Amino acid sequence: MRQQFNLQKQGELMFKSKITDILSYVEVFDGVAKADLKIISKCCQRISFKKGETLIEIGQTPSAFYILIKGQLRVLLPERLEGRKEHRASEVNLNTLNEGDCFGEYSLIEKTPASASVIGVESGQVLKIPENEFHQIMANDRIGKTVYCNLLHILIKRLRKKEEELDLVLVVG
Repeated sequence: MRQQFNLQKQGELMFKSKITDILSYVEVFDGVAKADLKIISKCCQRISFKKGETLIEIGQTPSAFYILIKGQLRVLLPERLEGRKEHRASEVNLNTLNEGDCFGEYSLIEKTPASASVIGVESGQVLKIPENEFHQIMANDRIGKTVYCNLLHILIKRLRKKEEELDLVLVVG
């Protein structure tokens, strides 16, 4: 996030009045008008999570779009998948999410089960936009075009970062 928010000491009513302000600092909503941020804020639910808690489980049916507003999360492929014999040699860390980052978009856009798990590195909070509300927001041409364009930029940055990490692994032969 471009600015930090101390939400822990504020009451629920204060928090609700600040969601629009919080959204205005989140990259995925960059360029969205204040009036539209108010519409989006009405769909948001604050969810607290604990260290080690799973917010999204690999294979889970898509249910929401999330924005991390406090804490840190890991996106990973677990070593073992429930109900399957095969397993990975170890857990695969795909990404670390920090305040202001969003997640859950793959499953909602593709309408497929989650391709990775998202787990709390430390306690924190997310804003959750349930699937139906997310699709209603995105159906608004003005909001949808801006948010989809921002998502594209975010996903490209994530891909380039991963490419750079993989380039460091290359061995000169």
